[in-house]
Amino acid sequence: MKQIAVLMALVFCSASAQQTTRPIEGIRSKPITLVALTNLVVIPEPGVRLERATVLIRDGVIEAVGSNISIPPGATVLDCRGQWCYAGFLEPYAVMRDTLYRIDDDESPQTPSVPTAHHWNQAVHPELRAVERLVLRENDVEQYRKLGFCVLHVGVGDGIFRGSSALVSAKGGALADAAIVADAAQLVSFRKGSSRTPYPSSLMGSIALIRQTLLDAVWYLQAQSAYAEGKLGGSERPETNVALESLGRAIKGGKLFVFEADDEHDILRAHAIAAEQGLNAVYVGTGSEYRRLPSLLRIKPKLIVPLNFPDVPDVSSYDHALDVSLEDLLHWDAAPENPYRCDSVGLWFCLSTYRLDDRGSFWSRVRRAVQYGLSPDRALAAMTIRPAELLGLSSQYGKVRAGYRANLVLASGDLFATDATIQTVYVDGQQFRIGDDAPDIRGRWQIVVGSDTLELSISGERSRPMATIRRDTQRIRADLTYRDRAVTLHIVADSLQWGSGILRLSAHLDTGAAALGGAAAFPDGTVRRWYARRIEYFKDTSQKETPYPRRRSLGVVMYPYGPFGYESRPPQRSVLFKGATVWTCAAAGVLDSTDVLIRDGKIAAIGRNLRGGDTVVDARALHLTPGIIDEHSHIAIARGVNEGTHAVTAEVEIGRVINSDDINIYRQLAGGVTSSHLLHGSANPIGGQLQLIKLRWGEDAEGLKFTQAPPTIKFALGENVKQSNWGDRYTTRYPQTRMGVEEIMRDAFRAASEYERARDSARRVGLPFRWDLQLETLLEILRGKRFIHCHSYVQSEIVMLMRLAEEFGFCVQTFTHILEGYKVAREMKAHGATASSFSDWWAYKFEVYDAIPQNPAIMAEQGIVTSVNSDDAEMARRLNQEAAKSVKYGGISPEEALKMCTINPAIQLKVDAYTGSIEVGKDADLVLWSGNPLSSTSRVEQTYVDGRCYFDRSRDEQLRQRDQRLRALLEQRALEALRQGEQPSTQAPRRRSRLYHCEDIEDEVAGW
Repeated sequence: MKQIAVLMALVFCSASAQQTTRPIEGIRSKPITLVALTNLVVIPEPGVRLERATVLIRDGVIEAVGSNISIPPGATVLDCRGQWCYAGFLEPYAVMRDTLYRIDDDESPQTPSVPTAHHWNQAVHPELRAVERLVLRENDVEQYRKLGFCVLHVGVGDGIFRGSSALVSAKGGALADAAIVADAAQLVSFRKGSSRTPYPSSLMGSIALIRQTLLDAVWYLQAQSAYAEGKLGGSERPETNVALESLGRAIKGGKLFVFEADDEHDILRAHAIAAEQGLNAVYVGTGSEYRRLPSLLRIKPKLIVPLNFPDVPDVSSYDHALDVSLEDLLHWDAAPENPYRCDSVGLWFCLSTYRLDDRGSFWSRVRRAVQYGLSPDRALAAMTIRPAELLGLSSQYGKVRAGYRANLVLASGDLFATDATIQTVYVDGQQFRIGDDAPDIRGRWQIVVGSDTLELSISGERSRPMATIRRDTQRIRADLTYRDRAVTLHIVADSLQWGSGILRLSAHLDTGAAALGGAAAFPDGTVRRWYARRIEYFKDTSQKETPYPRRRSLGVVMYPYGPFGYESRPPQRSVLFKGATVWTCAAAGVLDSTDVLIRDGKIAAIGRNLRGGDTVVDARALHLTPGIIDEHSHIAIARGVNEGTHAVTAEVEIGRVINSDDINIYRQLAGGVTSSHLLHGSANPIGGQLQLIKLRWGEDAEGLKFTQAPPTIKFALGENVKQSNWGDRYTTRYPQTRMGVEEIMRDAFRAASEYERARDSARRVGLPFRWDLQLETLLEILRGKRFIHCHSYVQSEIVMLMRLAEEFGFCVQTFTHILEGYKVAREMKAHGATASSFSDWWAYKFEVYDAIPQNPAIMAEQGIVTSVNSDDAEMARRLNQEAAKSVKYGGISPEEALKMCTINPAIQLKVDAYTGSIEVGKDADLVLWSGNPLSSTSRVEQTYVDGRCYFDRSRDEQLRQRDQRLRALLEQRALEALRQGEQPSTQAPRRRSRLYHCEDIEDEVAGW
């Protein structure tokens, strides 16, 4: 901020002329430097209004504003009667698409070499400067200026770290003349744009890259300083990297960081990153912030809010309506209220044209937001004083005040009313005419033509005035045209003294807009002079109920914002289940006709004839079990389950990309699942960090996390990690063999050990050390703080990983899938590993040809804690039936089978002290079944998580009916909007939550 203040002082040190080093060709331009705009309605700042005011501009700066301003001699006086004057608007995010790299599908999916001292990743270029890269095209600048924007915050829209933006005046010309601040902010995105570097390919990879790069930048400055002071040895000299140097200085200097989000959840993700480094950050929203206002209110971010309201969903026919989701209908209905809803809870935001396909529709959208509740004063603040404050320009921009830059917008009336237009824009005192800015000539005039004195009355709309002529009591026909201060009157002169015909009066309005004079062409061909003087100004006597007609959405508030969303969080009641068959999945076994009392989210009592509870559930014909736990799931993950671009990606975190709106959370609650272990995919030997969640439907990502669970990580073996079936382009990444898998794991652990020694040594002597997110994670494994869940099939590889772990002194926690586990059950038991298996999948690829359905039972028989997992969003809804298959194939007892999806996965995830069985003191994660939980004919009646009923069959029916009613109402509103002429949407239906599987490897963050 201090740097910006210094630059601003330099910019304004000479008000008389722009300082330039370029030679002037020809005669110097000497523009008018003193202008008085009179008779304005001035809005100097939101909430303040001056009537019949004057704005005095000298050398591009406002010299005075007020209603009784003395106009100095020599000033050019412009009568602006009827016009409203606002401070020039500031566009807080005018990112311009600028492809930095050529995208070629034939290129090898390997990281390109970097011959220069830049960052190894092409998506990271914080050293790029908009003032050196961008060319301001006059057409682009003019589009903004027509909307009243006088200052633009411009930057390059390509990459993750996109470089420094610039603040420029919207007057066109070279950036050298237009730039106000050359390095205003650092732009950041989760999308890598045109970068040809494969990494990252997922949202979690983008987040990890951003976090590591920020850490590297801070370290880089420290290391360079230590080296310059001779504290580092010659072999420890840090690399030369202009990207890290630029970014480090931005962090150290407190520069503004602008994070661009792709949805409302991205704002929370970006804020977590900014908070780690204490960054001064603002977040570019998507127009859907209303969906998660409580979560945003918790962090109170500064937002740049677009007005990208969707077009009307096409429900014109039943077939078309089938392609429109309830989410799309709800968003169309609520999106115009997004600014109002953000404002109503106290969120700070600016308004932007960003994300608009048609930038020219900006003002119609502003007015729509006002109609939907946003106050005009708040809207104006979000376009003037707030962006000026955000961009460090509040001492010179954003207000009509003496000493501020003469950035002004003159409009035909109140811009937030539906009929006002922008007529003139002043940028640094330079006038740009947008429309016909001629003064309002409406009112009463006295005309003298020859010896006749006539009265001219001009009414109608300002832009389309209508004329009436009277001579004494006689009314005379007249046609009026008025443009660019030129007036033409055609008077039908049937009974005037100069004979019949059409009298043509032409004139030009004087600068004071109070007199007319020109040539009068008579019907007989003679020409004389005529003149007129104004005797009364026009007064608008029409009465409107309100200048801002109100519209409203249906006012739906629910979380998530879609089907089966909850208006409020389920209450945590005290519930007594009476007379149930209780499957404890503990030492007590199965209890008949037993009561269970839950209170404050915990199991309070188990027995017969219990009393208490706010709610009593008659469960005499029902079965009560612990909630199902899925050890291997890929639901609720946003934009990529694999970061498969590198062989080792321990730095990426599933916990940072949880999609709390995934409908599969609710669907699996309906199947009795209460906890899901969200896994990275199996594209690399050492994958990402995992996240155990509780299915608290309606909570945000942080609210879903099972906070007591210790951290876990995904490893993988077999065909996927050596890219066996990825195609001919994927034949160069190491490893390509099972032998290579072992070696890259060994090398990674050795690197972590060496890193630990170097880190501890640097700490002891107080030297800077590069914090490595990947190696820190691997160290957690070596030190027993993070536990491996390994995708595995073949016995030889299972044994290999156990031996490798023993070599480094730790134990593999769980082998997941493990369809050849029955072959190495004794070795697993001796090692201390657990197993999570498919129930009866086999022969779907070569390495599982030896799979047998008896596998889980055999491993359990050998004393291995065994569970069954889904690895599939649909299978997870019937994981109880998957467990039951071991009764058929393996002959185990029904009680032991149920443990395979309750207490056993809880043990594997080290949360068995909290959940997985029905015991006093544990979390009230319970499922009430209509019959035996292992039967295919039984269904879930209720599912409780932490004592809250997140699924109830009767409530489910009510939600279906509610959603059906909502849809019907919204379709009718959409049909009415279409009938009134609004445009139907031509966009393809929005993509629903994706169902991921282990091997999905698409690049989800490429492009824009």
